[in-house]
Amino acid sequence: MAARDIFGGVGADPFTRYHVEIQVLGKLVGGVPSSPSVIKGWLKSRLELGDRELQELADKTLAERFPDRQPSADELADAIMEETDAVNVNGFKRRPGTGELVLEGRCVKAMIKEAANSAYPGSDWPSKSRVAKGFRKGLMSALVERVFVVEDYIGLGCDEPTGVEERVKHVMTPQGPRSSISRVEYVERPLLAFTVEVRDDFLSPEEWRRIWESAERIGVGADRARGDGRFELVTWKRL
Repeated sequence: MAARDIFGGVGADPFTRYHVEIQVLGKLVGGVPSSPSVIKGWLKSRLELGDRELQELADKTLAERFPDRQPSADELADAIMEETDAVNVNGFKRRPGTGELVLEGRCVKAMIKEAANSAYPGSDWPSKSRVAKGFRKGLMSALVERVFVVEDYIGLGCDEPTGVEERVKHVMTPQGPRSSISRVEYVERPLLAFTVEVRDDFLSPEEWRRIWESAERIGVGADRARGDGRFELVTWKRL
């Protein structure tokens, strides 16, 4: 039961809905810390491939934890995970019940807000005086209250990532510049389909075009500063 059901035909539906499809052009990168089972699977595969850095860590763990026997691959991976916090993988959430990799709807809404701020920075946009007279907020703030991505989870069409990639991160710390290795899951060229609800349909097609053109270049997902997550809008259809 929701407000729409309770009030029935009282007043017009204030929301306009759009079916949206975006085609990622390269890698969509996950930004959610992965579960221990995913990290363990990655560890086992890298050890089998002879990853030098991990092999040194594995040899140290073997000497300290298993001096009198050879552990199974699962035992060794578990021991390495207990010994260090240097092993981590950022990836995607899984859809409950099916295990499909997903991107959260909140990430897409954040992308739309960022693109709107790029397209129309400041407090004004062309339609503001027509549909939002007296509305003092900028477009990015207006989107928070007026534009919604319906789906909590947007499927990526696969159960496993295309791969896991190691990336060097450069950060500034109180001790000076430091570098670290980040490991990320990625999916190649997924097609994302979702629904956008707009209260009072307050933006013109020209304004939406400018927003989506900005979004295509900004990208979606993690590591966008590297150029990952760029896409093409292939469907924007009013329902």
